[in-house]
Amino acid sequence: MDLIFKAIVNQVSKKSGLKLEMYRESYLRRRIELRMRILGLKDLSEYYSYLKSCEKEVEELVNAIAINVTEFMRDKTPFEFFMKKILPKISYKKILRFWSAGCAYGEEAYSIAICALEATESNFTVYATDIDEDCLQKATLGVYAESQLRNLDEEIKRKYFEKVGNRFKVKEFVKRHVRFKRHDLTSQEPITKFLDTIFCRNVMIYFTEEQKAKVLRDFHDALVDGGYLIIGKSESIPRQGFDCVSLTEKVYRKV
Repeated sequence: MDLIFKAIVNQVSKKSGLKLEMYRESYLRRRIELRMRILGLKDLSEYYSYLKSCEKEVEELVNAIAINVTEFMRDKTPFEFFMKKILPKISYKKILRFWSAGCAYGEEAYSIAICALEATESNFTVYATDIDEDCLQKATLGVYAESQLRNLDEEIKRKYFEKVGNRFKVKEFVKRHVRFKRHDLTSQEPITKFLDTIFCRNVMIYFTEEQKAKVLRDFHDALVDGGYLIIGKSESIPRQGFDCVSLTEKVYRKV
């Protein structure tokens, strides 16, 4: 790691509180190069100078690192598995607790809530976390373009969203179940304990092995015995502490 690159990592880590040194160096370099292209800067020295002089750029780089994909029930089948296979098994509980770890603009968190409202009469809470403050502010509003709802059936749209101009707003009775909070998976303790299901999809692919191991330990500790972890379809985890429930849908169960 050259000195200028290390100085950039240290500067952003210090200002944002995000431990960038835990991310893969190759990934960080690609995200920094993206910001440099956008700004028209030629080398790391120029970018470092700009970073020190522009407070806003720290936030812009953090947002570039924390890639957020905006779509409801993205890869629909894991949510169908959650609704049809997992929820019926745990709905005997009066209170259920879920975590959307890396919730971006809130689509996943609200998708979890919609699944729970469709499949169970239990009271439930969805804890939704991300490192990106801008994402969390927009997620709390719960207003989305029609294209972001393209995976949802018309009946689901009518039931859980209200039309506001040419956009769609999550109805208040859904929003009451979701709690948004800033959280860094790489450096903080789990958001809460005794969770029934954790969704952490397409987040750990950006982590180093050390970082991934820390997060998986936290997930294991945070889940109830027999609780479920759902990850992205391109991701994999070591089997230690988890049994695979569905390899196709990447669903694991705490043992």
